Amino acid sequence: MALGLHASRRNFLVGAGRFAGAAAAVRLMPGAAFAAETSGTYCPPPSAWTDLAKAVKGGAVLRPEDPFFADICRPNNLRYGATLPAGIARCGTPQDVQACIKWVKELAMPFAVRSGGHNYAGFSTTPGLLIDMTLMAGAEPVAGSDGLVRVLGGTLNSYVYKQMERLGRTITHGRCDSVGAAGFLLGGGIGFNMRKFGMASDLLRATELVTADGSHVKADAATESALYWACRGGAGGNFGINTSFTLETRPAEPVTVFNLVWTKDLPKVLKLLLTELAAAPDEFGSKINVTIPSWQERCANVPLKLSILGQLHKSNKMLKEIFKSTWELIDKDQSQVKENVPYWTAQDFLVETTFPYYYQEKSSYMRAADIGDEAIAAMFDWAAKMPATSMPVAFKFFQVGGAINRVGPTETAYVHRGYDWLFSVEANWWRPTDSVLLIEQALEWQQRFYDDVNRRTKAQGAFQNFPDPSLADWQRAYYGENLARLAQVKKAVDPAMLFTFAQAIRPA
Repeated sequence: MALGLHASRRNFLVGAGRFAGAAAAVRLMPGAAFAAETSGTYCPPPSAWTDLAKAVKGGAVLRPEDPFFADICRPNNLRYGATLPAGIARCGTPQDVQACIKWVKELAMPFAVRSGGHNYAGFSTTPGLLIDMTLMAGAEPVAGSDGLVRVLGGTLNSYVYKQMERLGRTITHGRCDSVGAAGFLLGGGIGFNMRKFGMASDLLRATELVTADGSHVKADAATESALYWACRGGAGGNFGINTSFTLETRPAEPVTVFNLVWTKDLPKVLKLLLTELAAAPDEFGSKINVTIPSWQERCANVPLKLSILGQLHKSNKMLKEIFKSTWELIDKDQSQVKENVPYWTAQDFLVETTFPYYYQEKSSYMRAADIGDEAIAAMFDWAAKMPATSMPVAFKFFQVGGAINRVGPTETAYVHRGYDWLFSVEANWWRPTDSVLLIEQALEWQQRFYDDVNRRTKAQGAFQNFPDPSLADWQRAYYGENLARLAQVKKAVDPAMLFTFAQAIRPA
């Protein structure tokens, strides 16, 4: 098959990357001590910044006048880029993190924590102190263990992948290499390996974190077990600042990778894919994209596009058998299959690189048996009604199931078990190209699409690594039956809600 264009997580994205997820983020409720309430700024005296700089011994403290300040504090979602911090603490050690926690408590200073800055809802932005973890980077094997790797809390996924490649190992990972590993892991973590190995958080064997009282604690199955449970799906920013993660890895073995495209009978093909692929072996991982063109592309008569990107580990089934009745309908000129490729070489085929832009994403979980013809027709009807912006959008289906569903919903904090597909629909735009009115129309369209499709498919929940600021009952959507237990953990480690943001778990 000839080389075709890759379908990315948000389809206009380009190039390389392996994780998708969101960065950990926390905030302190604004205090009165240094708040300039009319401007929303926080102005400690110069001596306070000097004290913080002396305390952050493994890194540095930056102020707005410093070079590259704006680059370091820029979030991936530019929708929240107008919120600039008063200062940035670049932490290199857990002791630096402890110093920052002590400082913000003493000054009643709001704060946020960031590694990759990919939090969809902007929870890694703050008008106060931005605690930048990216200097605390590294991924090394645990001596004397069988395949355990310790990842430091500020590590970007690109570093994790390079080290895993050196070791000949892998984990459940995504495709965007500029995402911070911390947020990805704490919220669950999805990727093409998840049906074979489980969620990324299912592979977490221990974590270290600085808690609200300034302690640096280790949590695993034997020590601080409730906190360990909460860190496997409880999302970043709720229980402390995680400084390391110990992960169980697996051998990196050759895989088949593919990018397949269909250009005709798209509703029929989508229905077949969603129903037939649910029975695929655990070794198969995929993501379906239906891409809606931008207004510029529409003017050029670019049509909707249906594609699927994924990989197949060694299996007793061939791709043709797995795809069943959709295989012969593939547009072979736009599709590509690469067989038996070394694992990390294969990931270069699947990668995506994102650049900062404006977006909102809404997600839910579906079972294949609940996706009928009327629901599929409605999806394409809504696609035709999209008030086109200057950026393409997509509705997508990340294939879950397999090993994910062999873990009970309460065994870890990640509750979303028993489903076949993680569904999401985007709204993407660019300012000043797109008007305020057009953006409002696009967001309204997104909400109506989401509500209607969820109703027709009996979809439930929402993925906490895709935080959605417009989600009404986010507590139940993200955490379901685990919410009450998470609230108990929050009460135990952070009863005063030092760590808080718009969608933070509240103590019981």
